[in-house]
Amino acid sequence: MDFEKIKDAVTSIEMSKAMEDRVKENIGKKKSVQVNYKRWISVACAFGILLSIMIGMPYFNKNGELQVANFAITAYALSDDGKQFNTTITSEKATIELATEDRVGIMSISGEGANLIFTDVRLSITGEQIDSITYTLSEGKFIEDVTFTSKEYVDSEWLRSEKINFISSEPGSDVYEGIKEVGNSYTVNYNEQEKHKYTLAIPHDGNEVIGDDIIIKVNVKYTDGSSEQQDIVVTQESNSISLKLN
Repeated sequence: MDFEKIKDAVTSIEMSKAMEDRVKENIGKKKSVQVNYKRWISVACAFGILLSIMIGMPYFNKNGELQVANFAITAYALSDDGKQFNTTITSEKATIELATEDRVGIMSISGEGANLIFTDVRLSITGEQIDSITYTLSEGKFIEDVTFTSKEYVDSEWLRSEKINFISSEPGSDVYEGIKEVGNSYTVNYNEQEKHKYTLAIPHDGNEVIGDDIIIKVNVKYTDGSSEQQDIVVTQESNSISLKLN
């Protein structure tokens, strides 16, 4: 029944007071039901979004399919003023400016320093019932900044055993800073991530330009023995790098 047309007719025909009140009451009920229905849909949608966030981090895989992982990946880096910031890695690009700190006087003792861009970007995982995480780079290395004394600096055997391949120091200082090579893959226990702050060293073509996209495989092992993997694509954007789920 079209109550709006009936409402219009109320003013053009004669009817009893009781009938007029009944028609107006029905119109009010119709509008009330519509408003409550829309409100229920909004609450239901909000609950659905909240539920997906509680269950895991949704993302689109390389085939365009929506998936929900049970863990979230966060990238950490330092801003120009030395403050740490972080961003969650999703299917949307997260762009991070490359560190502007100039490693003056850096010296390679392995001959590989010229083809790597040293970043301060590191990754961390959050989730439930996680036992360990394994990161694997398709190209490049994970590295760690370390400090040591002049006595250790002259001990070439120690430097090789520690895989410290890049060294720098300030004039007149007895303290040396080195870049320790971790490798293209490492595994860390979930509750020990803060003890292993490894960052990315990315290969370039000699002109500070990253060639092919780099893939970081993140494999999470749960306490029940099951595992789950997400891939991160690393690309270059001017003086920045971007990371997103593949």
